[in-house]
Amino acid sequence: MKRHVAATLLGVLGLLIMDSHVDWVHHDNGILVEVSGQAFDPQGWWTEQWRQVRKDCRLVHREPTDSTTAQAVLQVIQQHSLPDSLESQLLQLHLQSDWGLAEVEFKTLNPSIVVLRQVDGHWQIQETAVWSGSTAPWLAADFVRRYLRQQAPELPQALLDCMPIEASRYAAVTPRPQA
Repeated sequence: MKRHVAATLLGVLGLLIMDSHVDWVHHDNGILVEVSGQAFDPQGWWTEQWRQVRKDCRLVHREPTDSTTAQAVLQVIQQHSLPDSLESQLLQLHLQSDWGLAEVEFKTLNPSIVVLRQVDGHWQIQETAVWSGSTAPWLAADFVRRYLRQQAPELPQALLDCMPIEASRYAAVTPRPQA
């Protein structure tokens, strides 16, 4: 067999094998890549890589969870969704000017990321800008950031970019089959 015929055959065979294992799947107004039944979010992955390169956190302050400000924010959150919120714990708080992003954990509810704004010296939860629940099959950090940006368009981009979002809290992890 001639080399160019063998190379062409090998290329076609490679494409056919890849096509049998890789699919583009339309899901919830987006596209996922499915490889052997496992879904991946390429747009979310790419967006997070780009965010890491372009983010500027100079104006964002991570507040210690035992500070006076953090305790004031936690008290507002604890009074928001009674009785389940009474035993909430503040995991992290990031501030920029009069805006805050708080991540809280509950005993009976899913962990949440809450957008707050300080008005007349008092912290107020931005009612529509609260994330709680799974983002599966989407990449958690990108999905949550897009949702919060849509719900609170005035939220400073740097604050949103600089808040770490732990994927394990918000994305349902599919166990891999044992070999």
